[in-house]
Amino acid sequence: MAHIDCNFYSPSLEKNAHVIVFLPSVNTDEFPVLYLLHGSTGGCMSWCLKTGIERYAQDKGIAVVMPSGENSFYLDMAHGEKYLTYIGKELPEFMRTMFPLSEKREETYIAGLSMGGYGAYRAGLEFPETFGYVASLSGSLDLCLLLGSDKARAGMESDSYMRAVFKDVTQISGSRDDLIALLKLQMAEKIDLPQMYMNCGTQDAIFPVNESFYQTAAALGAEIKYERFPGEHNWDFWDEHIKDVLNWLP
Repeated sequence: MAHIDCNFYSPSLEKNAHVIVFLPSVNTDEFPVLYLLHGSTGGCMSWCLKTGIERYAQDKGIAVVMPSGENSFYLDMAHGEKYLTYIGKELPEFMRTMFPLSEKREETYIAGLSMGGYGAYRAGLEFPETFGYVASLSGSLDLCLLLGSDKARAGMESDSYMRAVFKDVTQISGSRDDLIALLKLQMAEKIDLPQMYMNCGTQDAIFPVNESFYQTAAALGAEIKYERFPGEHNWDFWDEHIKDVLNWLP
């Protein structure tokens, strides 16, 4: 598998961007591709340093693109860079000019852990024409519940940083940054949504956040595959259960 370290100027971010790309050693004209997002305080190297994603992707013949999203929740920040535009639009378009990646929606996937799980769903629901499959591991999916829980929020960014991302966290509910509200809106518009998957460890402090999101989304009629496993909010869990995401992908 080729391991490629990319640095380039991003118009969306208005600065240089750093991305790690894995291309499997497979005889094909183009690869299905997984955009894989890190969690809070992580970076584009997190998945390749902490897990066996390179081996797992090689076995599946899937290219993997791992961008850095800083602590942005992969959003167009209120006071900062436009990471949602970058992840959902600019990056896939640019990567296709650089590497033999499929342009087919059904062969373009996005997944992430924790903050990256939220980012994957946010991008997948905002850009359903780009991503055919979206997956979350231990994701911050019910953001309103998460921000109201001191236990679940432990280790997250400071209040000042959250204001830089969201401007006013009390205004998230009902906005497009509220995944339930966005899901409801897209379903009402009869948007062809991505296939959705999520998993979480039952000993994870963020487990109630995942349970709440799934139950509310299911009540709306959304089709989401949800798997619960023993485990906590750590790399042992994510290394093991990224394989479940890859097995779920077509």
